[in-house]
Amino acid sequence: MEVSKLNRFLGIFIDGIVAYIIPGILAFVAGATEMYWLITLSYVLLIAYYLLRDALFGGQSIGKKVMKYKAVKEDGTSLSGDYVTSIMRNITLLIPLVDAILVLIDKPRLGDNIAKTKVVNA
Repeated sequence: MEVSKLNRFLGIFIDGIVAYIIPGILAFVAGATEMYWLITLSYVLLIAYYLLRDALFGGQSIGKKVMKYKAVKEDGTSLSGDYVTSIMRNITLLIPLVDAILVLIDKPRLGDNIAKTKVVNA
């Protein structure tokens, strides 16, 4: 069953909040302690979460779990532990707005096309 655009947006929004919590804390600590290497670490953690989020937590990112949907391979199998597919699916998020525009015009995300995945209700 197809996941609504609103649910997808809310899941991505929640993932954004989650992704920035630890880097935000590390950046604050870095500024207070002058341990500026923590800022680099915060960016690494942020990018790692976005790229690997679909392979973690039983195949669902935190936002997808809250909104009760998941990304799966085209044959319906889980992405849990499949880090390569998760990276392939999410690498396109580094290109601003491309995937958002495709979703808004009812097309599959570029990342879904590349990784041969789809989003379904959990």
